Amino acid sequence: MKIHRYIAVLWMIFFVAMPVIASEEATAEEHATPSVFEGYYGEAIWTLIWFFVLLIVLWKFAWKPVLAGLNSRTEHIEKQISDAEKTRKEAKKILEEYGAKLADAERQGRDIITARTKEAEKQAKEVHQQTKRELEQRKIRADAELERERTEAADELWGQAGDIVRQLGKEVFGKSLDDEDNRKLIAEAIARLKQQGQ
Repeated sequence: MKIHRYIAVLWMIFFVAMPVIASEEATAEEHATPSVFEGYYGEAIWTLIWFFVLLIVLWKFAWKPVLAGLNSRTEHIEKQISDAEKTRKEAKKILEEYGAKLADAERQGRDIITARTKEAEKQAKEVHQQTKRELEQRKIRADAELERERTEAADELWGQAGDIVRQLGKEVFGKSLDDEDNRKLIAEAIARLKQQGQ
């Protein structure tokens, strides 16, 4: 930064000194034999005084605002660079957070799907077992109903067989038998029919 200041000062000196040098060259051309050592010391001193006055004025009123502008521009650029770096870091952080949230959401989705699949399998197994139990219970009820109906039909059949035997006894013997005889005959007939049925 200091080197830039010195170069700027040297350029200012050069531009300020050019008219002085040009006027001295014009004066020297008027003389027939120019020499470096010719001239008036008073003019040289006044030239140096005005040069330093001009240098001080430029330093006071031009150089400081130029330096202030350059410094503010440098600070602005440095601030923009730091802001850009800060924004880049924030964007990277947000991107990492987004990636982590996305990975977490994918994991949660897989966990939910796995849990729902297990739950569905469990429910399907329960429904299958419940259906199996219901079918077994229906079979047991159907078997019991069938056995009851078979028993009722057999009892009805045996009752009808007893009536037939009684009717035959009446017709064969020509008289009605008493209850004790009826029971014996019916029991014997039922026993014979059961033996033949087997």
